[in-house]
Amino acid sequence: MAMRHASPRPFVVGITGGIAAGKSTVCRTLSSMGVAVWDADRTAKSLYRTNHELRAEVVGRFGLDVALWNNQGEVADIDTSRLAGCVFDHPEELSWLESKVHPAVANAFEVWLESQQTCSWVAREAAILFESGNDLGCDAVVTVEAPDELRLERAQRRGASKEDVAKRMMKQWPSGDRIARAQVTIWNDGVRPLLPQVEQLCDAVDRWTAWRGQED
Repeated sequence: MAMRHASPRPFVVGITGGIAAGKSTVCRTLSSMGVAVWDADRTAKSLYRTNHELRAEVVGRFGLDVALWNNQGEVADIDTSRLAGCVFDHPEELSWLESKVHPAVANAFEVWLESQQTCSWVAREAAILFESGNDLGCDAVVTVEAPDELRLERAQRRGASKEDVAKRMMKQWPSGDRIARAQVTIWNDGVRPLLPQVEQLCDAVDRWTAWRGQED
């Protein structure tokens, strides 16, 4: 699909967006087109299972109520729903958790990126790409946007309460700030077709990687 550039490191395109805007839909479309996609949110959840040190620190901070146990009676994972309840309305606790999780997630991405050296470019999906500062590790950023009312409706259809969605929206960057920082905005508003916008993104990234290859 894309031209291979001379740099050994794939071109990294960050994909972000507010809750229920449709970034995962865009990433599934990219994946179906052959683009390697890395999901930061999924990786963060799996780290509690695979990273013993992180798991132990979280249990030490928030107690055994957030622990999940295996058949041997050992703490094997973290109940992310209970953990979210511990930090959602507690900025200091959230800040502590992010100081542990964000570096671990960033390191996991770099490990994954090393395995993608045959790719011209990859997509890095993250709901809080800007908020975590991980946009700095991307060569370009795409934000997926939709009107707040539509996002609220979508999230409620998935089972979230109106109050919880509103709180999550308040904790994420406003759409205008994301749009101002991103290189590309994709609108998933039910009016503008999504697929042509994703195809245009792929064409643009192909050009960027080709230019980068000439510069290298």
